[in-house]
Amino acid sequence: LFPFRIRESIMPRKGTTKKVMKNCLVCGGATNVAYMGIDVCRACSIFYRRSVKKEASVCRTSSNKCELGYGLNCKKCRFDAID
Repeated sequence: LFPFRIRESIMPRKGTTKKVMKNCLVCGGATNVAYMGIDVCRACSIFYRRSVKKEASVCRTSSNKCELGYGLNCKKCRFDAID
């Protein structure tokens, strides 16, 4: 019927869209999934879930405005950034 053969590898498979990498809104790490409905990485989403139980209470520098980023972890300010 057709003079050429369509190969399966040329046709995209169902559900194979490329995921766009975004930055975590808290630590700046890479994420491609929106946890809790916002763009946070898996580590920050787990941190938030665990911190809800523990209630982070005191800021490391007493300013409540610590710099957030990969490896910087004032627990109170990180928790407040997600909330």
